[in-house]
Amino acid sequence: MADQTELQRMEQAQGYIQRYFEFDDAIKINKENRAYLQTYIHDEAYVVKTFNIGHQRMKAAFISLAAGLIVFGLLFAIVGADTIGVAIVGGAAAFILLTVFGISLQHYRYTEAKKHQVEVNEGIEEQLQMLKDRDAQLIRQRDDYYNGLQKRITFMSLDYMKNIDQIKGYLDRGEAETCEDAVEMFERNMLLEEMTSLTSQVDEPEITDVEAAKERFGDPLELIKKNKKKRRKEKKAKKA
Repeated sequence: MADQTELQRMEQAQGYIQRYFEFDDAIKINKENRAYLQTYIHDEAYVVKTFNIGHQRMKAAFISLAAGLIVFGLLFAIVGADTIGVAIVGGAAAFILLTVFGISLQHYRYTEAKKHQVEVNEGIEEQLQMLKDRDAQLIRQRDDYYNGLQKRITFMSLDYMKNIDQIKGYLDRGEAETCEDAVEMFERNMLLEEMTSLTSQVDEPEITDVEAAKERFGDPLELIKKNKKKRRKEKKAKKA
């Protein structure tokens, strides 16, 4: 069983490393927030495409035409066929007035939509700048903390920070007596795993000339056909 002091050293290092990764997580979340905010920034082309002013104006014109026809029908019903010109003039006037009003309204709405997008872009840019400043601050704090870790954790390389739980396990199970022993055991096992991985790899031959290989070995599909016919003949011979 490892000495209690050694376990405390390891647990203290584990706490320091956990704090370091908290900085990493904060930086990652900060970058994700920046990417999310970027989706709200759009140019004028996006507003044009989204608003589709041509479609809106055509829609307003159809509504005006329908209203003009309704006015024409009402006036025609009131004044009768003898004064149809009054109904035509009234319907046309209603159509023109409503068309002008509808187009003006859509143009106003389109202008306001562009202004709103500009305001949104400016507001988002301010928030992005705050996150950029926050990002720089977090990175600086993380790097300063890392430099401090090099002085606090002396029994292992900080390259093994992600493996601290595995290294601590050697102490917990009594396989190592000191923190240095645990790190040495980890390095030894890691080296053995690498060597095993290298020796277990089998180099697959590369076929550089398919035709030459086919000439040496023969056509495998043709060989399958021959074997199939051979087996059929053998079966027939056995039955006979």
